[in-house]
Amino acid sequence: MKSFFLIFMVFSLSSCAVASLTTTAVSTAIKVAEVPFKVIGGVLSDKEEEAEEEQ
Repeated sequence: MKSFFLIFMVFSLSSCAVASLTTTAVSTAIKVAEVPFKVIGGVLSDKEEEAEEEQ
């Protein structure tokens, strides 16, 4: 009975760790994917501001 409980605890903890790692990896990937859009948006807004200042 003790071995069954021990095996159950190991599997439950490992699945929790996998879920945590997966969540971290996904959130990191989303933040990395956002960077090019922020850079492009910053460049476009700078160009729009320069065009407005010239007029």
